[in-house]
Amino acid sequence: MDLEDLANEIILEIFGYFSTFDLLRSFYNLNIRFNHLVFANFHTSGVDFSRISLQDFHLVCQEYLPAIADHIPSLRLTNDDDTPQQADIFLQHGLTLRQLHQLRKLSLCDICSNDIMITMMSDWTSLRYLTHLTLAGCYLTFDQSTSQILIDTIWSLPILIYCYLNISFEETSIAIPTVKSISLKYLFIWGFAYDQSQLNTIFQHTPYLEQCSILFNMDIPDQSLVISQPLSSMTRLRIHSSHIEDDCLVKFLQIMPNLYQLIIDVDSLDLHSTNSILNGYQWETIIRFYLPHLRIFRLRIEFSFPDQNDLDKQVDDLLKTFRSSFWLEEHKWIVRCHWNQWNTACLYTLPYKFVDLKFDSSMKYKSTCPNDNHYLSYNHVEDLQYKILPIQSPMVSSIRFMNVDHLSIEFPMDMHSLPNMPRLDQVTSLEICIINNYLAQSKLQTLLNQMHCLSSFSFHPCSLSLLGSSFFKLTHTKIRQLDFRIFFQYFDDEQCTNLCDSPLGKQCEVLSIKIKKRQSLPDLINNMINLRTLNIQFEDDQFEQENDDELVHWLRNHLLSTCLISRDTALNKDIRIWIR
Repeated sequence: MDLEDLANEIILEIFGYFSTFDLLRSFYNLNIRFNHLVFANFHTSGVDFSRISLQDFHLVCQEYLPAIADHIPSLRLTNDDDTPQQADIFLQHGLTLRQLHQLRKLSLCDICSNDIMITMMSDWTSLRYLTHLTLAGCYLTFDQSTSQILIDTIWSLPILIYCYLNISFEETSIAIPTVKSISLKYLFIWGFAYDQSQLNTIFQHTPYLEQCSILFNMDIPDQSLVISQPLSSMTRLRIHSSHIEDDCLVKFLQIMPNLYQLIIDVDSLDLHSTNSILNGYQWETIIRFYLPHLRIFRLRIEFSFPDQNDLDKQVDDLLKTFRSSFWLEEHKWIVRCHWNQWNTACLYTLPYKFVDLKFDSSMKYKSTCPNDNHYLSYNHVEDLQYKILPIQSPMVSSIRFMNVDHLSIEFPMDMHSLPNMPRLDQVTSLEICIINNYLAQSKLQTLLNQMHCLSSFSFHPCSLSLLGSSFFKLTHTKIRQLDFRIFFQYFDDEQCTNLCDSPLGKQCEVLSIKIKKRQSLPDLINNMINLRTLNIQFEDDQFEQENDDELVHWLRNHLLSTCLISRDTALNKDIRIWIR
């Protein structure tokens, strides 16, 4: 049977396994039917050129994008470690967003160039069908005026429904919209924390908002603040803050009487706060008086008890406030507290539905559930920081993590299994720290062998001096990304050579590393034949912003002219090179 004999639905399902570039290279312009199916796939999956090689992306910009511009409903451009200057190349080929007449969803990630963002900002105003805009991981040095233009341009888009903003501005350049959006319903802002007055202004200019996630700065209470008109359209809210202030939170929530879902995430204890954690009675009062329609309540607060003595009793006293009929009968909301001997604690609702978790093997836990053995599967956790200690609590042995994607683990190497993680085969990214004075390479290899999908591998700072040559003997067929940026020491010539000759070095495609001598770099690139991109720091880098970048000039003179070389704007010790 030929491929053309298959039904369209089956072909589209097959297309789902192809990257955007492979789909275009393999099926575009074979015939009219396949062109229609390729375009139909774009409407489902969008156009995404992540992890593409430099040569292939040049080909895309030259031959494919101009021809299919009218058929692209969704586009993602990213200047991340895999494709460090992708947006630059897009523009250098004379392409513009204005050409994408049918574009509905636009994602720009890791853009750290003011000029590129200004160009994109000018172009997206002409996109008549744009409903979704994502600016993620962008670092900009805009002045206040340009920051204001950026925000107001977004709020002026006539049919924009969804906006995700994770932008780092200069501290003095935080902008609040001055124009009113007539369409925005879903807003997620994670680049900077707003105080109550600023959030009030944002809501005034986003009157049809239904769902919002924000960083809330409660350090600047404004007793004279005039409460705006109720935001009756808001039904879902997520607040991330460093601590909770009762009065400030009440003043904020009372303008949203129709909230159906509230998520509170507090990630650290503010020692200056007089009320760092609210108990069950206080939450009950807030919800009863100000949120009568609330049905979904998720809470997570990391904290320390004021007294390190008798932690078990303090946990019991706290949980008692969450055992009223309001919690257990009216809403059936269950909470759990876990804590360790160092007085680090976390209080959260069950089942646990946050995607990240800090976990150590010495923890104890108690909950308001009649049976503490319920809700022990943390199936929503994708990013797990796991610390294995000589002190083991028998209580935590029953907890299970079934869907971890990124695992950061600190442990003594006499352990090579993780009893809480029966599904290590799903881990794609591993960050590891060895805390005793030797490395049993065979045991680490045994651990790696259980992670069949692992593609990214890195070490914590204190591990490199302990590794010696053991790392260079490790093998894994799917690891393609190695990250040594956070090490305290720089690779010398011998270590660079060992890396090139190692099994993982030979197959590495994306490398982040620190090296002593810039002269070692050409050999490193030439000998790592699969290396596509490189993020590198040099010990002799004397970069100063007000002077010419001598190191970048040197690299351009000593590497192939086809390499794209730039200094990271946000982390100016990092040099980013797109090689092939």
